[in-house]
Amino acid sequence: MEIEIELKFIFNAKFADDLYNTLNKFHCISNKTQFLHNVYFDTATRRLRQFNMGLRVRSCAGKSVQTIKTAGRVIGGLHQRPEYNEPIEGLRPKLSCFKSKIWPDNCDVKQLESELTPIFSTDFERQTWLIEMAEGTLIEVAYDVGFIATNRGKVSLCEVELELVKGDEKQLFILGSEIAKLPHVRLGNVSKAQRGYMLTDNSTFQVKKLSHSEINPKHSIQQALLINMQHGLKQIQYHENCFIESGERQALKELLKGVKFLHQNIILFKNELDDLNKATWIEDLHWLARSFSWLDEYFIQLRLLENKAYYLRKLPKFKSLIKNIALQKEALPNDESIGELLTSSRYCQFILTFTQWLIQLEKQSFSDGESNNITLFSSKHLDKAWGHVSNTLKNDKILSAKQFLSYQGLLESNLLTGLSLGHVLSKQKSELFHRPWLDIKLGLNEFSMINIISEIAHDESDSTVQYEYFKWIKRKEDSLLHALQQSKQQALLKDVYWQVQK
Repeated sequence: MEIEIELKFIFNAKFADDLYNTLNKFHCISNKTQFLHNVYFDTATRRLRQFNMGLRVRSCAGKSVQTIKTAGRVIGGLHQRPEYNEPIEGLRPKLSCFKSKIWPDNCDVKQLESELTPIFSTDFERQTWLIEMAEGTLIEVAYDVGFIATNRGKVSLCEVELELVKGDEKQLFILGSEIAKLPHVRLGNVSKAQRGYMLTDNSTFQVKKLSHSEINPKHSIQQALLINMQHGLKQIQYHENCFIESGERQALKELLKGVKFLHQNIILFKNELDDLNKATWIEDLHWLARSFSWLDEYFIQLRLLENKAYYLRKLPKFKSLIKNIALQKEALPNDESIGELLTSSRYCQFILTFTQWLIQLEKQSFSDGESNNITLFSSKHLDKAWGHVSNTLKNDKILSAKQFLSYQGLLESNLLTGLSLGHVLSKQKSELFHRPWLDIKLGLNEFSMINIISEIAHDESDSTVQYEYFKWIKRKEDSLLHALQQSKQQALLKDVYWQVQK
């Protein structure tokens, strides 16, 4: 068995010369070019997939090697997977050649082999360079250009992989940092096999709401921080892939939630890890948040215009109003500029630097004991977060629209705190507690819609039309305030779920 440790980048073949020039800066021991034909096998019921295994037969220059890769893990663009290789004759897998210990208990290997069928293939030209780095570290750089093919068609692939052959893992990131400076490059957290299965099964990246982090009472505070940071990074990268493939703007909304989730965890854990809020990647995290700050405005305008602008149907100068809002929406960043950002050197460097920080954090040793109790930590922070909002709202019986809006940022932070820590205590009770607060958050989004009309109304020169606008705004605000007041009362009646015995 080998443990494959590699950084994977999605690349653009147009910039191959830039890649060659970058690699020429390093000490290259050897360089070669091969054509690789790879066939991936599984059963009709995807049993290998269920085992978190991938089975490939690779042929090159008349020789064949079968490979089993087990699940391993991916952090950012760093892939770490156990890998088992066996030379074979022909192109048909022979599972008995692998050591029996790799198979799950009660797995009938002969039966499994008899049910195997080709699922998809990858064919590509691979150029490799063996690079010698500091302290005797050897890194193999592979540049793959080709395609993935299934009975549903084919998709192109263009990747750069840096595999640690021997030596210091840090050198992998030093070389990776140079690759990240190239044009139109991004960290790849999806393997060729994953892409092949998705193409075969006609599946795509679907937008997923940010979920609770999977921490539990057994974790230390530092382990919880690591898990939460990985959770936020997965949310960002998954929806980066989703947008790149589909252009779906909802994916950007969830990507931004991932960014905000990371920021909230910096606030929560800043006193638990020395210099957490001084990490080198934080400035780029803030840059990314600013780069997508226009999304709230975009989705407000989108809601105003949906269903043929049904929400605005009773307002005067209806067509002119729609045109005004549509022009505002069109002035916001387009898909091309968003794609440029997500394939920019700065974005790629952020993901790479953050990945390296996570790897280093994982290797640190931390103290144990009651002071490191994640349950008490979660209870304390949830009590602090929601206590402030609850106590303030209890003192204000009737809130104005302006007062409700003043809680918008704090409410979003508290909900992110719940997603960060709520699972430690009770995911189900956490979701029940948050439900009326989420209703309030949705109501505040409608206030933002009303505010757009209010701004247009203030610029209206016709006093009669302006009066109709303000009358509509007043009616909408009164109705919304009534609904928010009811949600507020329901929220304040909810029992807290985070009290624990000390």
